[in-house]
Amino acid sequence: MTIRDYDQFIAHLRRTGRLKLLPAVLAELRTSGARERARAPRRETAAENPALISGWREIEGGRLTDRTGKGALIDIYRKVTN
Repeated sequence: MTIRDYDQFIAHLRRTGRLKLLPAVLAELRTSGARERARAPRRETAAENPALISGWREIEGGRLTDRTGKGALIDIYRKVTN
């Protein structure tokens, strides 16, 4: 949800008697912005996150590509325990 002209939007809420909705609308705008940032493609390397041990991982289009040392160790552990 995007509001292009906040003054016009607030005037519309005031005109229609729905100004009490403004806090809820602002909260929704904040959460939707946070959701968009969380879904944005990103790449993380071991230099940025030492917990990855080595390599990188990338999230793009809701898909995780994991090429880290930690991911390899977890795969080895799963194969050994099965």
